[in-house]
Amino acid sequence: MLLAGLGAAALAMSGPQANAGAAIVSGPHIVSLGQLPGGTHSSAYDINNRGVIVGSSQTATGGDHAVRWDPDGRITDLGTLPGGDYSHAEAINDRGYIVGEARTADGSDHAVRWAPDGTITDLDALNGQRGSRATGINDRGYAIGFTWIPNGISHAVRWRPDGTGSDLGTNSPLKSTMAFGINDHGVVTGVTTEGAEGAHYHYPLTWADGSTTGVVLPPLPNDEHRGSAVGINDKGLVVGYSQIGHALPMSLTVHATVWSPGAAVPTDLGGLPGGDFSSYANDVNDEADIVGSAVTNRSYDYQAILWEREKSGWRLVPLPQLPGGTWSEAKAIGDDGEVVGTAHTAQGLGVAVRWER
Repeated sequence: MLLAGLGAAALAMSGPQANAGAAIVSGPHIVSLGQLPGGTHSSAYDINNRGVIVGSSQTATGGDHAVRWDPDGRITDLGTLPGGDYSHAEAINDRGYIVGEARTADGSDHAVRWAPDGTITDLDALNGQRGSRATGINDRGYAIGFTWIPNGISHAVRWRPDGTGSDLGTNSPLKSTMAFGINDHGVVTGVTTEGAEGAHYHYPLTWADGSTTGVVLPPLPNDEHRGSAVGINDKGLVVGYSQIGHALPMSLTVHATVWSPGAAVPTDLGGLPGGDFSSYANDVNDEADIVGSAVTNRSYDYQAILWEREKSGWRLVPLPQLPGGTWSEAKAIGDDGEVVGTAHTAQGLGVAVRWER
């Protein structure tokens, strides 16, 4: 989670400190979005500024299909590629274009784009690679994601509105790259890792508009430079997570993190009170409100979190769980403050939800 060209500099950033001492206030109320007829689970991944939500839902036959929820709650099955049995919608722009992945008749998963009328397009697979996934799209129609190449390595990809792709992973600090977010200025966020044998070593990256060279973002103080840049807004605020302190790579604790243009170090958003558990930031809107999740206990239950922007920093607002549920994650937030994600029912089934103010 930069103005055009800002990613070309080593984003030495930070913003106002997270308001760790602030009182935690009650959050919005939670509403289930439901699923396709006959399905038992669903997930919401993104919302645009017109209130349209996208994600996936189980179908009556047991497979998962990409879906769209209109502002009035009506759900639409977006289908999959010819002969395929699976699809997933990851992101939507304000023009109604949706990106994600869909399975082909030969069983491989391809990055795809759905037009507002539901037409699906198989996006360009770089260098003939069989596997790819689209994770974000801006209002100019540029999509981003990644493609799998041999030996467990992935390369970040940027697709133009005409569907042609360019490889962003050829000039990265480590072997593998993935892209997760893109703003309307064309700045891309993501991660670089050591690849299949060392994927637990990972650094947050940004790419400037049109650039194929990723720039590593600075770590939190005293960490070992492990983290990921996930979301980005049009004002250049990047969110994701970073390791806190020193730990073995496979047992690290991470905190939701903000990289702010012009600041010297990033901001640690912290986690829930009562324990030094991990937290993650997934998205940020143009009002600088941030959403994600935080670990609630040693059983690794999660609770959706809103970090609400105030003059002095960010106020931590835990979002309510579904009745009887103990797990939730907020994936996206619109500029009007509406939040979407996934929560578990009392029976442990995940369902798409939105949190309304």
